Amino acid sequence: MDTILTNTLDLAFLNGKVITVDPQDSVLEALGVVGNRIAITGTNADVEAFIGENTKVIDLQGRTLMPGINDTHFHPILGGLLGVEDTDGMIKTTREHCPTLVSMLDMIRDAVKKREPGTWISMMGYEPELFTDEQRHPTLEELDAIAPDHPVHCMHGGGHICMYNTKAMAYLGITDPSDAEKFPVDEVEVIDGKLTGQLRGHTHFLLWGKVDYTPEQQEKAAMKSYETAIQNGITSVGDMGECGPVSYRTMQRLTREKKFKIRVNMAIHSIFGKPFSKEENDHWMGLGFTTGLGDAHFRVGPCKFMIDGGSGGPSCATREPYSHDPTMVREKGWGRQETIDYIKALADAGNQATAHAIGDEAVEYMVEGYEALYAEDPEKTKARRHRIEHCTLVDQDLIDRMAKMNICPSVNAGMVQYLGANYMKFYGERNQYLAALRSMTDAGVMCSIHSDYPSGPMGLQMIDGAVNRFDRVKNVQCEKTQAVSPLEAIRIATYNGAYSTFEEDTKGSLETGKLADMIVLSGDILEIDPMEITNLAVDLTMIDGEIVYER
Repeated sequence: MDTILTNTLDLAFLNGKVITVDPQDSVLEALGVVGNRIAITGTNADVEAFIGENTKVIDLQGRTLMPGINDTHFHPILGGLLGVEDTDGMIKTTREHCPTLVSMLDMIRDAVKKREPGTWISMMGYEPELFTDEQRHPTLEELDAIAPDHPVHCMHGGGHICMYNTKAMAYLGITDPSDAEKFPVDEVEVIDGKLTGQLRGHTHFLLWGKVDYTPEQQEKAAMKSYETAIQNGITSVGDMGECGPVSYRTMQRLTREKKFKIRVNMAIHSIFGKPFSKEENDHWMGLGFTTGLGDAHFRVGPCKFMIDGGSGGPSCATREPYSHDPTMVREKGWGRQETIDYIKALADAGNQATAHAIGDEAVEYMVEGYEALYAEDPEKTKARRHRIEHCTLVDQDLIDRMAKMNICPSVNAGMVQYLGANYMKFYGERNQYLAALRSMTDAGVMCSIHSDYPSGPMGLQMIDGAVNRFDRVKNVQCEKTQAVSPLEAIRIATYNGAYSTFEEDTKGSLETGKLADMIVLSGDILEIDPMEITNLAVDLTMIDGEIVYER
């Protein structure tokens, strides 16, 4: 028994499988809460001794009680902007809403009828490989024919490739194929001397920044994502980029008003790309503030930038060409020395640094940047717990170098559940080190896991992806070299995330004195067939000692 009790409990959980994620990975029977803290863990008898007439008792009946999930790379506003209502900021074009290219084009036609000419039609979510008719992007000609009077922003699910119509591209002065030369190489696609409407990387983000999402839409979006997240057992998130100053204010206000009760670590970063993120990070550094400013509900997280493209396009910066098509563009928005120099600027200002780096070349840039810091001051570099976002394609050498410097990558292993079969095609034998949780864990790397919501699966589905490496869309078993056990995946999804934000002493495990952030599952995750994890549900979510969701 472990207790800090001197009085009766406010709430007691009995007859369960309490996965504590303590240093011994103890699995206990019962737990008690007083206020917003865990007050006791142990056997039923241990906890029952402190039950009073006002104690709320929950009989777990053998179900799992575990720490709340810490999704370390999440976009609550961006994710919540997606929807199918007329008032939503972005039309959601994921496979459940438009399984075919034709159905997606029909959604644009419907939006044209409902929106005033000149207003943006913004949409996100489709994966051409998952269309059941034609597996391709819409064409410029199709978008122009459907919406000649509306700028159209039709974004791939990964967020790094977008199809625009002529009216939209005019916002950047792109009206002729020769205009592509004004922008970074390969970011404005020209084929056979004609614009295709496809923009990539920072040019796409720059144009995306012309789309206006109102403060009202952003608040509605954040709260919609909150409801989805608590239903999926998420009690903490790393907000890794939104729509600029309005978004920072919105998230801070909603947490302070106790409307958005999930704990937030919000990165300094704009989804609208390099110039916006640099401006925001430089302003932050100029003020003299550093990572960690805030409280247990809302904190400023790392300073973030974005090196390469996405894994699902694909468009990430790999050392070698893609296995399925060696001619495809591998996006790099930052150069090697530029990355090293910017990491130093962020670190010298006292901040935790991170960047979106999916391909192994982009990850290598980040590792080299941290090695430059490490050469100057090893202990300070290790103490800063710098991060790498996604860190999807690596090798053992990169992992070992990260381990030496205490780099804390946030890994989107759950995406295998959506796109694993495509990854097998895109990256070939490199899948042996794709979302490499197994090798990272074995090397002592404090890796965490994330959904990149709205791009990937969240909650228990992330854990399913990490454990089973099974593509649930195409029903394909993918490379399992990097699979971890359910108990390891739970630690990665809870304690490791808290460690990456310097909060492991207050959350991330079910130990006495820690914050009462926890979830109840519909079954025993350690006893069921691991392939059944995908079918588990979250029955209860508690944040700060308050039950915020019950199924």
